[in-house]
Amino acid sequence: MNITILSSAKEVTEQNTQGKIVVVIDVLRATTVMVTALFNGAKSIHPFKSIESVLEESKKVERPILSGERRGLKIDGFDLGNSPLEYKREIVENREIFMTTSNGTRAIESALKSKMLYIASFLNISAISKELLEQNEDVVIICAGTDDEFSLDDALCAGLIVKKLENQTSITMSDFSRSILRVAQLELPIETILEGSKHYSYLKSIGFEGDLQHCFSVDLYDIAPQYKKGIITI
Repeated sequence: MNITILSSAKEVTEQNTQGKIVVVIDVLRATTVMVTALFNGAKSIHPFKSIESVLEESKKVERPILSGERRGLKIDGFDLGNSPLEYKREIVENREIFMTTSNGTRAIESALKSKMLYIASFLNISAISKELLEQNEDVVIICAGTDDEFSLDDALCAGLIVKKLENQTSITMSDFSRSILRVAQLELPIETILEGSKHYSYLKSIGFEGDLQHCFSVDLYDIAPQYKKGIITI
């Protein structure tokens, strides 16, 4: 199995994802929100790059939830922001969520020609790894990044997935991907590795420190959401 890790959504092209098994990671916080919402009973998630698309497409269903952020803050007029703690069962169960975020939903829309597309976070590392082992094909892991730049939180999550895979099968990868694996192999607390990193520090500065404990809860949920035909479901 060959594993390619892309450092940000900016690196995604049709050529490097078409027909591939793809994993999208945006730990802080889009994919963490998606996994949490689906575990808590959301019917589906519709990801979009733009606010305008959310507003237009959400008109097609009854009682949609409008969800998303810009610069980490809830979009004016939307129901929910990008804090996974907002997506409680009593709010999202059996509801369709229409979501747009600065990085995560853009990464998904950049890889629409993939063969299969999984949604990953620290919350479901083992479930994603199990799916990839069963597929037993080459994998492209997209770290959504922050503002088209490398983000250590996404990379660490990718490294932990690769670490699980390496323990159970033979893998090949580039030196860049291997360097990310080496970080994951340090086996230090997630907060220790991420301390001082850009996105981690920014979320703390705007009052979302409470989200981080949830975002960094490894294998909290045993689900492997997939994106198919415009929606994300379990």
